[in-house]
Amino acid sequence: MADGSVPVYSANVIEPFGYINELLITDFSVPSVLWGIDGDWMTSFVPEDSEFYPTDHCGVLRCKTEEVNPRYLVHILESEGRKMGFSRSYRASIDRIQGITFTAPDRAIQDATIAKIEEIETLIAAEEKKLESLTGRTADILNNYLN
Repeated sequence: MADGSVPVYSANVIEPFGYINELLITDFSVPSVLWGIDGDWMTSFVPEDSEFYPTDHCGVLRCKTEEVNPRYLVHILESEGRKMGFSRSYRASIDRIQGITFTAPDRAIQDATIAKIEEIETLIAAEEKKLESLTGRTADILNNYLN
């Protein structure tokens, strides 16, 4: 499954399970919200025009209205799923997901919230990169003194 170009998402919707050259969905013109049906509870976002292949352990949602920012929906779904106790033993089945209701603020507020989240995620990624660099430098220093 590692020789294709289309990422495959399973219950872990954050990291691809593998890659294939098949499609289950053919229209990628809108963003997708993914959730893991029967693993640890997690959600993720796939931007429009990004092909992917969901297994039967991965749920896919798409907003049918412009009133909800799909990235905002990821966070709502994550929060609601935690409240409902979704887990490996309490599966996030399609029926249970369909039962979730929520209210959302005006789209402009959602967009501003997501912009702030993206800004923070960028800062976190930069700090994680620095940590990786420090870890490597620490190993180099230890090797110099121990050898």
